[in-house]
Parts: sequence; structure tokens; C-alpha cells
Amino acid sequence: MKDRSVIVQLDSGETVCLRPVRREDNARLRAGIAALSDHSRYLRFFTGARTMPDDVIERLCDADGSDHVAWGAIDLEAPGQPAIGVVHAIRRSGSKEADLALAVLDDWHGKGVARLLLTAVIADARDARIRALTADTLAENRAAQHLFRCLGGLSVHREGPVISYRFDIETAARKLALMTPGPAGDSLRAALMRSATPRRWARPG
Repeated sequence: MKDRSVIVQLDSGETVCLRPVRREDNARLRAGIAALSDHSRYLRFFTGARTMPDDVIERLCDADGSDHVAWGAIDLEAPGQPAIGVVHAIRRSGSKEADLALAVLDDWHGKGVARLLLTAVIADARDARIRALTADTLAENRAAQHLFRCLGGLSVHREGPVISYRFDIETAARKLALMTPGPAGDSLRAALMRSATPRRWARPG
């Protein structure tokens, strides 16, 4: 399998590796979930549990690039090179829609990691002919709601504290290009273009 790892330097100076999630990332993903603050873990999984069941971890690592697209970010400068963020898009059975979920470790908030990971996941999702994304978030998660609106997401449903946003994937891709200027975004997009199938770039945006 072709190595699609992309090394970028964030505007804040740190060097990170962005790459698709692999089956062997089981331990790294589990450690990343445990490293989230209790509040961030609650906002991501709607539970404060420090660990997830084995079957959940296995599903999160089982990304085939078509029905389940997932990219992670790795801190290359820390001992053990831990995961610092991950974004998933999991296709709804038999459809061209996918459910989007993301998490970034607290110390890395505000450094553009989520936007870079979203850029990669949305590019691969487009390549897999996914046309729309839905993301659930809690009403108290104002940061996620702001990000989703910036991507062109519209609130389409609310059940209790959970709000669902829906995105047109082409709109989200265009907006992300404007949200990720600079060397890191440019390097990632260039790498994605080199590894893309022709149909992904067949139309503008």
C-alpha cells in the first residue's frame, strides 16, 4: 500500500505527520482518547469514559478509504510520536452520505490541526463519491458549531442536547481551501492531488 504520509510544519512551529488511519493504529488511538481532557472526551463521544470498548476502537481503525475515510495527525517531536487528532467520515450504508466526527487533543486546539485533517478527509471522501456529510455535536460545543458553520454546514435536526449539521461536500472543500492558507495547507493539498484519482479534480472546487 502506498505511503500517503504528509509532513507539515504548523504556523505555530510544530512538525506533524498527517496520514490515513491504519489498522495497526489501535494502541495509538486508544492512548489518544485517554489523553483527551474529560470535557473534550465528553464533547466527542458524549460520554466521559476514559476508555472505549475494544470493538469501538477496532471500528475506528478499520478505515478502507471508501466506506470509512479517516486521517490522523501525529506529533513527530514527542516521545513515542503520539496521535494528536483524528477525523472520520463513515458512509451511511448504500448512500453517498457519510457521518463526520473529529477530535484534537486539548493542547493542540487553535493550531489548525482539525482544518488540515478535514481537508484530507474531505478530499478522500470526494474521491469515494461521497457527496454530503452529517456531523452531530452537543449544543454546548460552540467551537464545533462555529467550525461546522464556517464549512457551510446547516443545522438540520436537534434531539435534546444533540444538534445535527449537514454539509455539501463541494462547498466544504471550497471553504476549507480558504481556511487553510500557508505552507502547511499548500503542502497537504499538493500531496493529495498527487495521490488523487482523476475524477476527484474533474470539476472546480
